[in-house]
Amino acid sequence: MAAFDALFAPLTIKRMVIPNRFASTSHAPGYASGGRVTERYVRYEAEKARGGVGLVQFGGATTVSIENTYYYGQLNGTGDAIIADLARIARAIHEHGSVCTVQLSHGGRRERHDMAHWIPAFAPSVRRELKHRAFPAEIEHHDIDRVARDYATAACRIRDSGVDGVEISCIPPGLIGQFWSPLTNQRTDDYGGSLHNRLRFGFEVLEQTRNLVGEDYVVGMRLSADEFTDGGLDNQALVEIAGRYAECGLVDYVSVVGGHSSDHRTNHDMYPSMHKPRAPYLSMAAAIKEKVDLPVLHATRIADAATAAHAVEQGYIDLVGMTRAFIADPHHVRKLREGRETDIRPCVGATYCNDRVNVGLEALCLHNVATGREEHLDHDVAASTGPVQRVVVVGGGPAGLEAARVAASRGHAVVLLEAGDRLGGQLNLATRCAWRKDLGSIVDWLVEQVEKLGVDVRLNRLAEAADVLALNPEVVVIATGGMPVVGHFRGADLAVTTWDILAGQVEPGDDILIFDEAGSNAGLTTAEVMAKRGSDVELVSPDTAHGAEVGNGHRTPHMTELYRAGVKLTVDSRLVEVRRSGNKFVAVLTNTYLDQTEERIVDQVVGDYGTLPNDDLFEVLKTDSKNRGELDLEELAAFRAQTRVRNPEGSYVLYKAGDVWAGRNVHAAMFDAARICQRI
Repeated sequence: MAAFDALFAPLTIKRMVIPNRFASTSHAPGYASGGRVTERYVRYEAEKARGGVGLVQFGGATTVSIENTYYYGQLNGTGDAIIADLARIARAIHEHGSVCTVQLSHGGRRERHDMAHWIPAFAPSVRRELKHRAFPAEIEHHDIDRVARDYATAACRIRDSGVDGVEISCIPPGLIGQFWSPLTNQRTDDYGGSLHNRLRFGFEVLEQTRNLVGEDYVVGMRLSADEFTDGGLDNQALVEIAGRYAECGLVDYVSVVGGHSSDHRTNHDMYPSMHKPRAPYLSMAAAIKEKVDLPVLHATRIADAATAAHAVEQGYIDLVGMTRAFIADPHHVRKLREGRETDIRPCVGATYCNDRVNVGLEALCLHNVATGREEHLDHDVAASTGPVQRVVVVGGGPAGLEAARVAASRGHAVVLLEAGDRLGGQLNLATRCAWRKDLGSIVDWLVEQVEKLGVDVRLNRLAEAADVLALNPEVVVIATGGMPVVGHFRGADLAVTTWDILAGQVEPGDDILIFDEAGSNAGLTTAEVMAKRGSDVELVSPDTAHGAEVGNGHRTPHMTELYRAGVKLTVDSRLVEVRRSGNKFVAVLTNTYLDQTEERIVDQVVGDYGTLPNDDLFEVLKTDSKNRGELDLEELAAFRAQTRVRNPEGSYVLYKAGDVWAGRNVHAAMFDAARICQRI
């Protein structure tokens, strides 16, 4: 604990006393409904305060003006109804001794024209953003004045709600940052051209905000440390900008991120995955800290206490934003304080949370299925009040490990049978790309937890029904996963699977065609691994783009590495036949839009059509189970205990979880297991 003392020192900003140096920075988790706070949102933010986070910033990109559309789950800050909403969250956070702020933002060119009031997006200049795709109207002077007032009025609503401070977002995705950047501001009036003019709108927002909220209320600003884009603002320019705003006396702290976020690549810069190293922009934040005489908060891929402590101890920053780490484990700080560092569920940089928000879904952690579901699932699994039951779990992938962990946490006696010589399932294949190795931390954490809980883990046990029944179980969870499918083209028996290649069971050829009909990480990973080995690889997809099922946080690095490795990328094409030709294969492709075919002569064909359930054991055990293997889906959806009985003479209940039910992803597999086992 002494190693982290710097992180537990309080920090005072005006009348806001932050009990420690940990911050969960403002983001929009997608739990709002129509711009309003929900009970789910309240519980999500309160859980982090209960877990010890000192500063809980919420309401990411809360809207300020009528043209803002809160289309990715933001709060609507344009009316007084928001006051009571924010007060609900603030009270829940304060109850646990933490403090909170809310972020305000105008999306500028990032807004949509075809939602809410159907008003055009406004921006400094008519420059389209590829990621959000709107062609904005050039904002006029009367609207500039109006929006500045809107910021100030919204800030007053935040103050009146009992929230401890307001943060004005100035990062490039928002209107203020768009005025700053030469990439988005080509104006020739008083708001364009010189740096002084480009900063004018930001000063007007801050001046009006300060005039309305008063001198004693905390006002912060968030900015990027570097846009990482040709023609944009670099670190030196943004250090100068931060200094100018700090000198004006209108702001009380500075929050620093990095990136520009206008297309897939730059969005990954701002919200980096495991493809980037930990704390990639810390030195840039430190340069801003050296320039400004204000507390500095930095938040980009700091996920562990050692890095956080180093950053604070060296004086690089004052507050450590660990938002995604607290999505992975909202009790991170409490566990650290209690000396339970190994119990902290790690953030692996999968970006599943942000990727979902980017497509209009709610934020979820890839491997903590309780986050965002606090009303139904416990982060600290409560012991059962009923009798101890004998639970047998078959399969040691994510679903099986989570089932074993949760059941054992409930106090039950658990045996886990795994056919292979190691635990982890498909995640062991996913780590074959060097930059995806952190996914292995999911397995490491689960394995350590089941060991601590006393789960009887038996490897190299290809369980049959007799093996399971010999353990005299009362509950059986089948988590045997799926088996890979190459596809349904003619000659499919001549192709190999991605698993064959990634597991090293088949030697890669020199000239390879991969037909990726699943659109998942597996095809992209296999293409990268084989190309970097030296094979000539063509990756073919029937979709309009590769990795259709992969979120931007992983698709961007995947595509970066595929281009770097020289993989030939073909879309809108379907593999219809593979046949032998001497010691080669002929792969016949057809265009998905036209009745045209073409052929490839290759050494090897790899196919990926996802998986089919490996459910033979489940089917055998169904007959003698109490529930005949049936899940009551209404009870499952409502997070209630399974009570269905189809065979009163049965001696055990039988469930399945993960890909043995249907091929999905890690989160779905672990969610199956948690929903079932937290009610045993």
